Amino acid sequence: MRLLALGVDHRSAPATVREALAFGDSRLGAGLDALRESFPGNEFVVLSTCNRVEVYAAGPADAAPDVDALSDFISEFHGLRHDAFASHLVGYHDEAVVGHLFRVASSLESLVLGEGQILGQVREAYRSAVDRKAAGPVFHAVFQNALRVGKLVREKTGMDQGKLSVASVAVDLAREVFDTFADKTVLVIGAGKMGDLTLQHLKALNPGRILIVNRNLGRAEAVAARWQGQAVPFERLNQALIDADLVISTTAAAEPIVTHDQYVRVQRARRNRLALILDIAIPRDFDPRIGDLDQVALYHVDDLRAQAEQNLSRRRKGVEPALQIIERETAACYTALRRQQDAGMLLRQLGDRADQVRERELEFLFQSLPQLTEADRAAIAHMASRLQNQFLHHPRAAVRSAASEPAPPDAPHPVLTAVRHLFGLADAPVPKPGLKKIT
Repeated sequence: MRLLALGVDHRSAPATVREALAFGDSRLGAGLDALRESFPGNEFVVLSTCNRVEVYAAGPADAAPDVDALSDFISEFHGLRHDAFASHLVGYHDEAVVGHLFRVASSLESLVLGEGQILGQVREAYRSAVDRKAAGPVFHAVFQNALRVGKLVREKTGMDQGKLSVASVAVDLAREVFDTFADKTVLVIGAGKMGDLTLQHLKALNPGRILIVNRNLGRAEAVAARWQGQAVPFERLNQALIDADLVISTTAAAEPIVTHDQYVRVQRARRNRLALILDIAIPRDFDPRIGDLDQVALYHVDDLRAQAEQNLSRRRKGVEPALQIIERETAACYTALRRQQDAGMLLRQLGDRADQVRERELEFLFQSLPQLTEADRAAIAHMASRLQNQFLHHPRAAVRSAASEPAPPDAPHPVLTAVRHLFGLADAPVPKPGLKKIT
């Protein structure tokens, strides 16, 4: 058995190469079908995201595709010349495939450390392979373990705790200030990219009302329609500030759009209700002195970036514990694969040896009793086959059970060793592990 992972990611290839090699939703099924047709008897999973495109392959040592064969397939399938992507390809072999996949599922190799989306993407890639009958017993074991390890790393290390973007940190801060948002009015000033991104995060809070203010009312209306909000003309900004409990300002104005004196009047009209203002614009949209007013909490983009950096620092502290978990789980998974292969070969040896003995004895019996009819011979042969299967039933079950039990890496399982000795297979060549780490 051989394992291979071949592809590109955000570290090895620019976006143009990743896009050219991507297996989009419309092409993923066709890609898996083409892989099965090109390399019969092998298993495949294709992981295709914005930041990585990887083909995972598993198959018999004498039939599994190598790097050149898989690279040729990618070239032909996408209609690309080798020199357009070959220098960006990264490959992993055998045990390194398992470790790489576990790191990917744990988001250690993501563009954003600790992001949670990749685990779902790995799950969908595996499901797609199962649906197309491209995944078999090897990848059932490897990918199910990868999903478990990815979840385990998050639970044990807190790698996914704390947001890393300014917009998401702003929303997290809002959660700390307000217990509920069902009765709150949220005001977003600015309808550009940052404003739209902020609204994407805000939607999860389910606020009672969303107001969008922009100098261009048409853009505000377009954004409001996308996020079920209400567009407000820029001339009515003061009234929107009076109504709002949470303000997120994202404009690109050259100078503050809300002065200290202006907000004093706003806060007076608000009857001094608590206001949270998250000014993530550069330059600032709100006069910094507004933060000194009673019942007003004003945070600038630098405050939010500092929090994001602290969150990233905490995530980085989880990298080493995560790698320790992954190293341990990789060894365990790979050992189980090797033991499953060893057990399969042992079962074939056991069956072949029993078949040889049965056929030899039947031949001796039939030669010594030439008077037996064809019906007699068939009945005796059927009885001998049933007797053989019944006699081997428990040894076979013990071997299969032993193959799934935990045991030290690189150590032969005692049950497998015992079966070899008990059935005279000790002198038969013990199959070498078909999976060997290539460095």
